[in-house]
Amino acid sequence: MKASLKRDTAETSVKVSVDFAGSGISEVDTEIPLLDAILRTLSQSSGFDFKVRARGDLFTGDHHTVEDVAITLGKALSEMIGEGIGSSVVPSGKCLAKAAIRLGSMGYSGDFEFNAQSLEGVQLENITHFMRTLAYNGKLTLHLSAVGGDDWQKIDALTLAMGRALKRAFDDGNAKKK
Repeated sequence: MKASLKRDTAETSVKVSVDFAGSGISEVDTEIPLLDAILRTLSQSSGFDFKVRARGDLFTGDHHTVEDVAITLGKALSEMIGEGIGSSVVPSGKCLAKAAIRLGSMGYSGDFEFNAQSLEGVQLENITHFMRTLAYNGKLTLHLSAVGGDDWQKIDALTLAMGRALKRAFDDGNAKKK
């Protein structure tokens, strides 16, 4: 099962392809190092193959690109159509992150804080915006929490936990269809 979408706005051009029967291989180029790392980790931990290419008005900041990638990826994920539920707990250094996902029911809750303002080309407030936008456009409920560790460890653990929970929700939904 594959989904491919393109989103062109005045600020960005985004192309996303997701292969739900993949093996976690990704080709990602958003021109934002941290966003690229998040997408690669999400692909690897979910087992879905991602192809993401985004070009945006980075001279104004990362917001438009981060948001439009989340919108486009979320809409591609919504192609999964299902009612599965999945969760995961992941450590990274001194951080412990938890993610819970329910497909087909939109909602978002994030309980984590960052210490820095920005990291690797992303204003860290946009990480929360990315997760929320992904959830609503993906038609899923996403609960995330992380405690301890530094900002890198939080982002790593949150992304790994989210990818694993997404895979489990997808597998759960497919098991219910059989």
